[in-house]
Amino acid sequence: MGLLRDNDRKQLQAELGKMQNPVKLVFFTQATDCDYCEITKQVLEELVPLSDKIHLQTYDFATDKPAAAQYKIARVPAIAILRLEPPAVLVAGNESPRERDYGIRYYGVPAGFEFASLVGDIMDVSLGESGLSEASKATLKQLQAPVHLQVFATPT
Repeated sequence: MGLLRDNDRKQLQAELGKMQNPVKLVFFTQATDCDYCEITKQVLEELVPLSDKIHLQTYDFATDKPAAAQYKIARVPAIAILRLEPPAVLVAGNESPRERDYGIRYYGVPAGFEFASLVGDIMDVSLGESGLSEASKATLKQLQAPVHLQVFATPT
């Protein structure tokens, strides 16, 4: 039995239909010592078919260390959300899309209210727009060093 109801699937398809650029979800899991990896995998496997602009790539955190390092993954379950953009220059005509990594990572199982956060992140990355005001963007451009921002959500 699926996690998403038919009505929810239809609403999600309509929302995801607004995507402009394809998005790649890079999922990190592992077979042992991960209470929420299997359900996170199920959530993603039900979400991906709802749009041809969502692509899923899965890695094993324990064995795919180069991929975990590349995407700066610290623990599992984890999802890196990347925008896929056309290559800057077409030479052969069959170049792969470029990954644009905004550094957005989702740790834990995207269930309940957190599922809406994951969908919102996917939409933001696809559109390439943060929703920030021009004043906020100008302030952020003045930063001199990288900032590590974390948002925590807990069920109540």
